[in-house]
Formats: sequence, structure tokens, C-alpha cells
Amino acid sequence: MNQEPATANPAPPAANPAPPAADPNPPAVGPGPAAVNPASAPPPAQPPAPTPVAPPLGVFGDPIPAPAPAPAPAARRRTRLVVGSVALVVALLAGGITYAAMNLGGDKGEGGNTSSGSTDGPRQPDGTEEAAGDPRQDDEDTSSGPAPSASIEGSIAEEYLGTWQGQGKDSDGDVRSLRRITITQGVEGEDVATTFNSFEDVLCIGAGKLVSFGNLMVLESRSVTSIPESGCSDGGEQTLRLGDDGSITWTSGDGRETAILKKTEPSDTPIPDDFLGTWEREGTDAGTSMSLVLKQGAYGDVVAEWTGDGAAYHCEWESVAVDATSTGVRLGPAIVTVAEPEDECENGNTETLRLKSGDVMTVTMLGDDQPPATYRRKD
Repeated sequence: MNQEPATANPAPPAANPAPPAADPNPPAVGPGPAAVNPASAPPPAQPPAPTPVAPPLGVFGDPIPAPAPAPAPAARRRTRLVVGSVALVVALLAGGITYAAMNLGGDKGEGGNTSSGSTDGPRQPDGTEEAAGDPRQDDEDTSSGPAPSASIEGSIAEEYLGTWQGQGKDSDGDVRSLRRITITQGVEGEDVATTFNSFEDVLCIGAGKLVSFGNLMVLESRSVTSIPESGCSDGGEQTLRLGDDGSITWTSGDGRETAILKKTEPSDTPIPDDFLGTWEREGTDAGTSMSLVLKQGAYGDVVAEWTGDGAAYHCEWESVAVDATSTGVRLGPAIVTVAEPEDECENGNTETLRLKSGDVMTVTMLGDDQPPATYRRKD
């Protein structure tokens, strides 16, 4: 589910101010034509004829073959032979019509022959007809059939679907990341997860392909977006297993990090209103200033804009929303958008914001030994 931060060491901080700081707190049957079989019907009476005639087929079967030509009779028998042949044909036609009428009328409403001349296929236990390979079966009403099974819709148990979040910890119990994963339905080989993993100095957004699903779920994740660029690598295989308490235990492929994930409901407006607005940093040196404008936005959206000014520099940064609760906000690494001069500004780390009061807020940068900076509301 995750992508790991790339192992390259971050560049050393520039001499001039970096952005503010923060500390850590995802079928009916398609009818097919079938001939009516007359074998079971009693054969019509046949007067003797010099040449045998094949028995007739039903009216919806193959055409009745013409009688084979009789050998030239003696002149004295011609009249009698013609009369006899005509009588035979009339009798055959009458017998065939009577047989068809009996079949068409007698089976009506009993699942027998239909007016189109087809026969019903074998019945399923639920009363629907067995598929006969007719391409029209997709257009038939199948509402009376059984509900689709999980194997048709996907491989993943319903209990795993949704968005999950928790802290990733190493074997010593130290927090290494904030992990969020959204699982959707799918089958092996398909992307079924999006991942959102926040580390001290990088934010990794990725996708997870389903490798297998049984007693647990195996994903193979890859990096899609890295903030800053080139900061993340593919996470490889990892496992997720649902516990009796409803939580999911996530484990990295190498087993060095685990996370207990709880189901959550992401919001498009997660940042509390009390954090929104313009803030200025206190205690800056004379002739310098640092300000923050915080606006509403979903996770992954740019919500923070920082501006730092001094006599010989002007820097601007932006940060995306990572997480928010009623008491705190977590932002992704601050990324330089304007640098004057170019070498005077550098990217910052992940930051956390906490309210001390309605007008006072602290900003802590993860991985920074400096105490939190204090900001006061300006608007």
C-alpha cells in the first residue's frame, strides 16, 4: 500500500530562513429454432402406391421432398395411378397439418413449443431457463436469477473496502509515518488501492495492485506522485489482514514497519474553521517577516501558502493537506514556488499546526530540533 521515501539524503539547509516547522501527531434462454419431430405422431393412412414416399416432416421442419417420379405406366393404368397419387398427397398434407395444429394448440402455456417454432431448454432450479448460447440472452430479463457472486464482482471481501488510516511504526515502536489507504473492489492483477503516506520529509502518493486475496490481502504498490519530486520509491509487496476488532494490520514487505489502520471517512473540507485565515510569525529578526495563509481543501490539495521576506531575499512556499483533527493539522513538505535569489530559499519538511488559543497557533517542523514557532492571527 505504501511507497517508501527514497534513500537519498536531503540537501543541507540554505543559510537563509527555511519555511516554518511542525512535529508528528490511508439465462434466460435465447430461443433457438428447432424442428418439430413427427415421429411420435400416428402415420396417416396411405393407399398403396407403386413408389414409396418418405414420411412428411412437421410444418416448421425441413421442406417435404417431392415424390420420386414413377416409372411410365401402361396406358390402361394411367388414370388410376394419377388419381391414386393425388389422393396420397392430399392425405399426407392433411395429416401433417393436423399434427402441427395439435402441437401448436395443445402445448400452449405448458412450456412446450412456442409460436416461433422453438422448444424450451432445460429448466434451472430457480425456474429460469438454461442458457443455450444464443447471443440474445444478454437482452433477456434475468431479474429472477441468483444475485451476482463475489467472484463476478471482485475478489475482495466487503469488510476490507473503504478508507483506512494509522501510524506506521518500526520494530522499536517509533513512529515513522502516517499511512492512509483506500481499497476498492477488483480482482488479481488490477489496481484496487490508492495510498497516501506522509513521512518526515516527503509525501508519497501511490497505487496498489492486488496480488492475492484469501485469509489476508497482498498488494504490490508503486509510487505515482512524490512531494518533493524524486523523494519516493515503489513500496513493493505488503500485506493487510483484518482483525477481530475491525482494524487492519498493515505490514511492509520487509517486516520493518507495521501499522494498525482504522476505518475513516475522508472529507472534502477536513480543516477546522478555527485554523483558516492569515497568520504571522512572532519573534522574527528586524526587517524580516514570515506569514501563512491557510485555506480549506481536501487531502492532497494545496491549502497552505507561506511567504518569507528579508532585506536580501523573497521566498514563497506551498503545502498540501495531509491530515486534520479538531486540534491539529498536518501539512506536507513546504515546496518552494518563488525564490529570489534562486539559491536563497529551500524546501521544508512536513509540518504540524496546533492551536493554543483562538488567535495563537504553533508550527512544528518534523526532524527539526528547534522549538515550535508561534504564529498569531492577522485577520
